[in-house]
Amino acid sequence: MPGRRPLVALVALFTLPLPACLHVSAQIDPAAVKDEAPKVATKPADTPPPPRLEFAVLPRVPGTLVQGTRSASPAGTPAAPQPTGPPKPFDPTTGGATVASNASNIEPGLLPLAAQTNPVAYETPLLAAVRAHTEGNPQRAIEIIRTLNPQNQDLVLALVPVLARGATADLTNDPATVAALVDQLRSALERLEARAALRIEKATFCSDVSGFGKFLPWPDNNAHKPNTRVQLYLEVRNLVSQPVGNDFVTGVQAAVEVRDAKGNLVEQIDERDPKRRVSIVRYVKSIRTQSPLHDFHVYYEFPAPSTPGVYTIAVELRDSNGQRPVKTPPMQFCVAGP
Repeated sequence: MPGRRPLVALVALFTLPLPACLHVSAQIDPAAVKDEAPKVATKPADTPPPPRLEFAVLPRVPGTLVQGTRSASPAGTPAAPQPTGPPKPFDPTTGGATVASNASNIEPGLLPLAAQTNPVAYETPLLAAVRAHTEGNPQRAIEIIRTLNPQNQDLVLALVPVLARGATADLTNDPATVAALVDQLRSALERLEARAALRIEKATFCSDVSGFGKFLPWPDNNAHKPNTRVQLYLEVRNLVSQPVGNDFVTGVQAAVEVRDAKGNLVEQIDERDPKRRVSIVRYVKSIRTQSPLHDFHVYYEFPAPSTPGVYTIAVELRDSNGQRPVKTPPMQFCVAGP
């Protein structure tokens, strides 16, 4: 090692005057240089940033109007023309949607409503008959009425002229017209009475009966004495007088029952045989007149029971043919001691 140090110092002294750079005169192939050149990543072209969605973005200041944005039309597709001028009124036949000639250009919206047509109004036979009669075509009205139930035709035939005439008549200052309307209504009433249920409009204890509506009411708190006469008055509606020769006969069939406080039937004198006593009295009352009878009353009298107490009486009435039964509620009367 001590012998090599002078040699190293000599070499260093010799190389100090030499230049620091070396020059190479050899030829360099450009293609090789190109291939060996370091690869540098190309910077992509500047592209616009994606559109910012404004969905669910709250305004910075209360009251700020946030305008929505629509997505741009695809490249090559012309934008839809914007409407100009005042808005068009709502069209009910299309539901407010714009119908385009080209189906591919129709934007989503409300489907057009179906065309509305006026339904044909249905007119009942009764209205049609009244209309025909008021228009001066009574024969047409009769033809329409004939399509109704046969049991209803007579009533409608009687009432349609009354309705048509009564709608235009001066009912205040024309008594002759009012009288004609009353006659027509009475005729319609008579057609219904034979089918209507009998009605007992009044049933009361009384005394001194002399006719329809002519009687003296019995005091409510006045008790009867045993075996004295008890009188009962009833008014009946919807009876029909039957023609018999030149006269008319109006009548009813009656059934009377008297019960004590325990609900037991009390025997009474039979109307057809005074010597006989029955639980229920049955009899017929008829009146013969020269004209139909509209006001009809039934008068029934019987002896008060011999035993003091509280009793009730009930009367069932039927027409002369035994039809249309009607019965009074139990009516209470008292029999005092001797």
